Amino acid sequence: MYTQLLAIIGPIVLIAGIGFFWARNVSGFRSDFVRELVFYLGGPCLVISSLTGSELSAASLLAMGRNAVIIAALCAMIFALLIRLQGRDLRVLLPPMVFSNSGNMGLPLSLFAFGETGLVLGVAYFVAMTVLHFTFGVVLVSGQFDLLALLRSPFVLAVMFSAAMLGLGWELPALLDNTIRLLGQMTIPLMLLTLGVSLASLKIRDLVTASVYGGLRVVVGFAIGLALVLLLDLRGAERGVLLIQAAMPSAVFTYLMAEHYERSPETVAGVIVMSTLIAFVCLPFVVWLATA
Repeated sequence: MYTQLLAIIGPIVLIAGIGFFWARNVSGFRSDFVRELVFYLGGPCLVISSLTGSELSAASLLAMGRNAVIIAALCAMIFALLIRLQGRDLRVLLPPMVFSNSGNMGLPLSLFAFGETGLVLGVAYFVAMTVLHFTFGVVLVSGQFDLLALLRSPFVLAVMFSAAMLGLGWELPALLDNTIRLLGQMTIPLMLLTLGVSLASLKIRDLVTASVYGGLRVVVGFAIGLALVLLLDLRGAERGVLLIQAAMPSAVFTYLMAEHYERSPETVAGVIVMSTLIAFVCLPFVVWLATA
Protein backbone atom coordinates (compact mmCIF):
# COMPACT_ATOMS: atom_id res chain seq x y z
CA MET A 1 0.00 0.00 0.00
CA TYR A 2 2.78 2.43 0.95
CA THR A 3 4.59 1.73 -2.32
CA GLN A 4 1.42 2.48 -4.28
CA LEU A 5 0.81 5.73 -2.37
CA LEU A 6 4.42 6.79 -2.90
CA ALA A 7 4.15 6.11 -6.64
CA ILE A 8 1.09 8.39 -6.82
CA ILE A 9 2.15 11.21 -4.49
CA GLY A 10 5.93 11.09 -4.98
CA PRO A 11 6.07 12.60 -8.49
CA ILE A 12 3.84 15.49 -7.39
CA VAL A 13 6.11 16.37 -4.47
CA LEU A 14 9.34 15.88 -6.44
CA ILE A 15 8.39 17.98 -9.47
CA ALA A 16 6.85 20.76 -7.36
CA GLY A 17 9.99 20.56 -5.20
CA ILE A 18 12.17 21.05 -8.27
CA GLY A 19 10.18 24.18 -9.10
CA PHE A 20 10.53 25.43 -5.52
CA PHE A 21 14.31 24.78 -5.51
CA TRP A 22 14.68 26.38 -8.92
CA ALA A 23 12.93 29.57 -7.80
CA ARG A 24 15.06 29.81 -4.65
CA ASN A 25 18.45 28.89 -6.09
CA VAL A 26 18.47 29.24 -9.88
CA SER A 27 17.61 32.30 -11.91
CA GLY A 28 15.82 32.37 -15.22
CA PHE A 29 12.49 30.59 -14.57
CA ARG A 30 10.00 32.84 -16.36
CA SER A 31 6.78 32.08 -14.53
CA ASP A 32 4.70 34.47 -16.64
CA PHE A 33 5.83 32.80 -19.85
CA VAL A 34 5.17 29.30 -18.51
CA ARG A 35 1.70 30.28 -17.26
CA GLU A 36 0.82 31.74 -20.66
CA LEU A 37 2.21 28.63 -22.38
CA VAL A 38 -0.05 26.43 -20.26
CA PHE A 39 -3.06 28.75 -20.45
CA TYR A 40 -3.02 29.44 -24.17
CA LEU A 41 -1.47 26.26 -25.61
CA GLY A 42 -0.74 23.28 -23.37
CA GLY A 43 -3.92 23.35 -21.27
CA PRO A 44 -6.38 23.67 -24.17
CA CYS A 45 -4.53 20.92 -26.05
CA LEU A 46 -4.77 18.68 -22.97
CA VAL A 47 -8.52 19.34 -22.79
CA ILE A 48 -9.03 18.52 -26.48
CA SER A 49 -6.86 15.39 -26.48
CA SER A 50 -8.43 14.10 -23.26
CA LEU A 51 -12.07 14.71 -24.19
CA THR A 52 -11.94 13.72 -27.87
CA GLY A 53 -9.79 10.65 -27.22
CA SER A 54 -11.75 9.37 -24.24
CA GLU A 55 -13.81 6.19 -24.24
CA LEU A 56 -15.93 7.55 -21.39
CA SER A 57 -19.48 8.55 -22.18
CA ALA A 58 -20.50 12.18 -22.44
CA ALA A 59 -22.87 11.52 -19.52
CA SER A 60 -19.94 10.54 -17.26
CA LEU A 61 -18.02 13.69 -18.16
CA LEU A 62 -21.05 15.93 -17.68
CA ALA A 63 -21.77 14.26 -14.33
CA MET A 64 -18.24 15.01 -13.14
CA GLY A 65 -18.60 18.63 -14.25
CA ARG A 66 -21.94 18.86 -12.46
CA ASN A 67 -20.39 17.48 -9.28
CA ALA A 68 -17.64 20.09 -9.47
CA VAL A 69 -20.28 22.83 -9.66
CA ILE A 70 -22.16 21.35 -6.68
CA ILE A 71 -19.00 21.23 -4.56
CA ALA A 72 -18.07 24.81 -5.50
CA ALA A 73 -21.61 26.03 -4.75
CA LEU A 74 -21.70 24.36 -1.32
CA CYS A 75 -18.24 25.71 -0.48
CA ALA A 76 -19.41 29.19 -1.52
CA MET A 77 -22.46 29.03 0.76
CA ILE A 78 -20.61 27.62 3.77
CA PHE A 79 -17.62 29.93 3.57
CA ALA A 80 -19.66 33.03 2.69
CA LEU A 81 -21.56 32.54 5.94
CA LEU A 82 -18.35 32.02 7.91
CA ILE A 83 -16.62 35.04 6.38
CA ARG A 84 -19.66 37.24 7.00
CA LEU A 85 -19.92 36.10 10.62
CA GLN A 86 -16.28 37.11 11.13
CA GLY A 87 -16.85 40.48 9.49
CA ARG A 88 -14.26 39.87 6.78
CA ASP A 89 -14.29 40.82 3.10
CA LEU A 90 -15.99 38.27 0.84
CA ARG A 91 -14.14 39.58 -2.22
CA VAL A 92 -10.82 38.72 -0.58
CA LEU A 93 -11.38 35.41 1.18
CA LEU A 94 -14.18 33.67 -0.71
CA PRO A 95 -12.35 33.00 -4.02
CA PRO A 96 -9.49 30.94 -2.51
CA MET A 97 -12.04 29.01 -0.44
CA VAL A 98 -14.23 28.14 -3.43
CA PHE A 99 -11.76 27.57 -6.27
CA SER A 100 -9.44 24.63 -5.73
CA ASN A 101 -6.17 23.74 -7.41
CA SER A 102 -7.84 21.14 -9.61
CA GLY A 103 -5.28 21.73 -12.36
CA ASN A 104 -1.76 21.94 -10.94
CA MET A 105 -2.34 19.25 -8.30
CA GLY A 106 -5.65 17.60 -9.11
CA LEU A 107 -4.84 16.52 -12.66
CA PRO A 108 -1.53 14.75 -11.97
CA LEU A 109 -2.97 13.03 -8.90
CA SER A 110 -5.97 11.84 -10.93
CA LEU A 111 -3.62 10.58 -13.65
CA PHE A 112 -1.24 8.70 -11.35
CA ALA A 113 -4.05 7.22 -9.26
CA PHE A 114 -6.41 6.12 -12.06
CA GLY A 115 -4.50 6.34 -15.34
CA GLU A 116 -5.93 7.90 -18.49
CA THR A 117 -9.51 7.40 -17.27
CA GLY A 118 -8.69 9.38 -14.14
CA LEU A 119 -7.05 12.12 -16.19
CA VAL A 120 -10.11 12.54 -18.41
CA LEU A 121 -12.43 12.71 -15.39
CA GLY A 122 -10.02 15.13 -13.72
CA VAL A 123 -10.06 17.31 -16.84
CA ALA A 124 -13.88 17.38 -16.77
CA TYR A 125 -13.76 18.58 -13.14
CA PHE A 126 -11.00 21.08 -13.94
CA VAL A 127 -12.86 22.52 -16.93
CA ALA A 128 -16.02 23.07 -14.88
CA MET A 129 -14.01 24.78 -12.14
CA THR A 130 -12.21 26.95 -14.72
CA VAL A 131 -15.48 28.12 -16.28
CA LEU A 132 -16.80 28.96 -12.80
CA HIS A 133 -13.60 30.86 -12.08
CA PHE A 134 -13.97 33.01 -15.19
CA THR A 135 -17.65 33.74 -14.46
CA PHE A 136 -18.57 33.73 -10.78
CA GLY A 137 -14.96 34.25 -9.69
CA VAL A 138 -14.39 37.32 -11.84
CA VAL A 139 -17.75 38.83 -10.82
CA LEU A 140 -16.97 38.22 -7.15
CA VAL A 141 -13.54 39.85 -7.23
CA SER A 142 -14.14 42.66 -9.74
CA GLY A 143 -17.88 43.25 -9.51
CA GLN A 144 -18.10 42.96 -13.32
CA PHE A 145 -18.91 40.23 -15.84
CA ASP A 146 -17.45 40.14 -19.35
CA LEU A 147 -19.13 37.50 -21.53
CA LEU A 148 -16.77 38.12 -24.44
CA ALA A 149 -13.75 37.54 -22.21
CA LEU A 150 -15.26 34.23 -21.10
CA LEU A 151 -15.93 33.13 -24.68
CA ARG A 152 -12.38 34.07 -25.64
CA SER A 153 -10.92 31.88 -22.91
CA PRO A 154 -8.76 29.15 -24.52
CA PHE A 155 -10.18 26.53 -22.15
CA VAL A 156 -13.78 27.42 -23.02
CA LEU A 157 -12.95 27.36 -26.74
CA ALA A 158 -11.28 23.96 -26.29
CA VAL A 159 -14.39 22.59 -24.56
CA MET A 160 -16.65 23.96 -27.30
CA PHE A 161 -14.43 22.45 -30.00
CA SER A 162 -14.32 19.07 -28.24
CA ALA A 163 -18.09 19.07 -27.73
CA ALA A 164 -18.63 19.80 -31.42
CA MET A 165 -16.28 16.98 -32.44
CA LEU A 166 -17.99 14.50 -30.13
CA GLY A 167 -21.48 15.64 -31.07
CA LEU A 168 -20.80 15.29 -34.79
CA GLY A 169 -18.97 12.00 -34.36
CA TRP A 170 -15.85 13.36 -36.06
CA GLU A 171 -12.25 12.37 -35.40
CA LEU A 172 -9.16 14.51 -35.75
CA PRO A 173 -6.69 13.60 -38.52
CA ALA A 174 -3.79 11.56 -37.13
CA LEU A 175 -1.29 14.36 -37.77
CA LEU A 176 -3.35 16.93 -35.87
CA ASP A 177 -4.35 14.46 -33.15
CA ASN A 178 -0.73 13.48 -32.42
CA THR A 179 0.40 17.12 -32.43
CA ILE A 180 -2.32 18.20 -30.00
CA ARG A 181 -1.64 15.18 -27.78
CA LEU A 182 2.10 15.96 -27.61
CA LEU A 183 1.44 19.61 -26.76
CA GLY A 184 -1.05 18.57 -24.09
CA GLN A 185 1.45 16.22 -22.47
CA MET A 186 3.72 19.11 -21.49
CA THR A 187 0.98 20.67 -19.38
CA ILE A 188 1.08 18.58 -16.20
CA PRO A 189 4.86 18.83 -15.57
CA LEU A 190 4.77 22.56 -16.30
CA MET A 191 1.82 23.01 -13.92
CA LEU A 192 3.71 21.23 -11.14
CA LEU A 193 6.91 23.21 -11.72
CA THR A 194 4.89 26.43 -11.66
CA LEU A 195 3.19 25.34 -8.44
CA GLY A 196 6.60 24.95 -6.79
CA VAL A 197 7.81 28.30 -8.11
CA SER A 198 4.63 29.99 -6.87
CA LEU A 199 5.00 28.51 -3.38
CA ALA A 200 8.56 29.85 -3.25
CA SER A 201 7.44 33.38 -4.09
CA LEU A 202 4.22 33.71 -2.05
CA LYS A 203 4.54 35.13 1.47
CA ILE A 204 2.44 34.61 4.60
CA ARG A 205 1.55 37.79 6.48
CA ASP A 206 -1.15 36.57 8.89
CA LEU A 207 -0.26 33.01 9.91
CA VAL A 208 -3.37 32.42 12.04
CA THR A 209 -5.85 33.48 9.35
CA ALA A 210 -3.89 31.62 6.67
CA SER A 211 -3.74 28.42 8.73
CA VAL A 212 -7.41 28.44 9.75
CA TYR A 213 -8.79 29.20 6.30
CA GLY A 214 -6.20 27.02 4.56
CA GLY A 215 -7.11 24.06 6.76
CA LEU A 216 -10.83 24.63 6.30
CA ARG A 217 -10.41 24.79 2.51
CA VAL A 218 -9.01 21.24 2.46
CA VAL A 219 -11.15 19.67 5.21
CA VAL A 220 -14.51 21.15 4.20
CA GLY A 221 -13.89 20.50 0.51
CA PHE A 222 -13.04 16.87 1.21
CA ALA A 223 -16.04 16.46 3.53
CA ILE A 224 -18.41 17.78 0.85
CA GLY A 225 -16.82 15.50 -1.74
CA LEU A 226 -17.16 12.48 0.55
CA ALA A 227 -20.82 13.29 1.26
CA LEU A 228 -21.51 13.62 -2.46
CA VAL A 229 -19.77 10.32 -3.21
CA LEU A 230 -21.88 8.53 -0.60
CA LEU A 231 -25.10 10.26 -1.69
CA LEU A 232 -24.60 9.41 -5.37
CA ASP A 233 -23.10 5.98 -4.62
CA LEU A 234 -20.15 6.63 -6.92
CA ARG A 235 -17.63 3.85 -7.54
CA GLY A 236 -14.24 3.34 -9.13
CA ALA A 237 -12.42 6.18 -10.85
CA GLU A 238 -15.41 8.54 -10.66
CA ARG A 239 -15.46 8.16 -6.88
CA GLY A 240 -11.71 8.48 -6.48
CA VAL A 241 -11.21 11.47 -8.76
CA LEU A 242 -14.06 13.37 -7.10
CA LEU A 243 -12.56 12.79 -3.64
CA ILE A 244 -9.10 13.87 -4.80
CA GLN A 245 -10.31 16.99 -6.59
CA ALA A 246 -12.60 18.02 -3.72
CA ALA A 247 -9.67 17.93 -1.27
CA MET A 248 -7.35 20.12 -3.34
CA PRO A 249 -5.99 23.37 -1.85
CA SER A 250 -6.74 26.90 -3.02
CA ALA A 251 -6.00 27.70 -6.65
CA VAL A 252 -2.86 29.77 -7.27
CA PHE A 253 -4.80 31.75 -9.87
CA THR A 254 -6.90 33.32 -7.11
CA TYR A 255 -3.75 35.16 -5.98
CA LEU A 256 -3.20 36.56 -9.48
CA MET A 257 -6.78 37.82 -9.57
CA ALA A 258 -6.48 39.34 -6.09
CA GLU A 259 -3.27 41.08 -7.14
CA HIS A 260 -4.81 42.36 -10.38
CA TYR A 261 -7.90 43.79 -8.67
CA GLU A 262 -6.02 44.84 -5.49
CA ARG A 263 -8.04 42.61 -3.15
CA SER A 264 -5.50 42.11 -0.35
CA PRO A 265 -3.28 39.69 -2.31
CA GLU A 266 -1.03 39.03 0.72
CA THR A 267 -4.00 37.53 2.60
CA VAL A 268 -4.91 35.32 -0.37
CA ALA A 269 -1.27 34.26 -0.75
CA GLY A 270 -1.18 33.07 2.86
CA VAL A 271 -4.32 30.96 2.42
CA ILE A 272 -2.89 29.40 -0.75
CA VAL A 273 0.44 28.50 0.86
CA MET A 274 -1.06 27.05 4.04
CA SER A 275 -3.82 25.14 2.24
CA THR A 276 -1.21 23.64 -0.08
CA LEU A 277 1.06 22.58 2.79
CA ILE A 278 -1.91 21.09 4.67
CA ALA A 279 -3.08 19.32 1.51
CA PHE A 280 0.37 17.73 1.09
CA VAL A 281 0.17 16.43 4.66
CA CYS A 282 -3.33 15.03 4.05
CA LEU A 283 -2.57 13.53 0.63
CA PRO A 284 -1.67 10.01 1.84
CA PHE A 285 -5.04 9.66 3.59
CA VAL A 286 -6.99 11.24 0.72
CA VAL A 287 -5.32 9.07 -1.94
CA TRP A 288 -5.65 5.94 0.21
CA LEU A 289 -9.38 6.52 0.65
CA ALA A 290 -9.81 7.44 -3.03
CA THR A 291 -8.11 4.26 -4.25
CA ALA A 292 -9.42 1.90 -1.55
